[in-house]
Amino acid sequence: MKKQALAALALTALATPAMAGPYLTTKVGVKGEGSDMDKSYIETRVGYETKYGNLKPYIEIGPAWENKDGEDSADSFTQLEVGSKIKLTDKLSSKVKAEWTLPDESGSATEWKYEGTLTYKF
Repeated sequence: MKKQALAALALTALATPAMAGPYLTTKVGVKGEGSDMDKSYIETRVGYETKYGNLKPYIEIGPAWENKDGEDSADSFTQLEVGSKIKLTDKLSSKVKAEWTLPDESGSATEWKYEGTLTYKF
């Protein structure tokens, strides 16, 4: 009986959707034009995602490093992103986000980016 109860509990846990919560994400990339590399970058962020009805809002923050071609040292800065995935219908979804790159000690201006996407699944 105990084994059956544990098996039922395990099956229930597997059938339950994943709970929202904290996560860690890292993005690594290289940008260029033609055969010339312009820069490489690494972004590491700690995030938190939750679910509220048809919305999946999230927030991420963390350090980033950018190394431009021909420069000896990398620039470092902090990035903040907030957004949400939105289920509109079974076939139509959207994502909106805002991202800020916060200035470092050099006193540079805050960079920002706003994006929206609309996805239709066939």
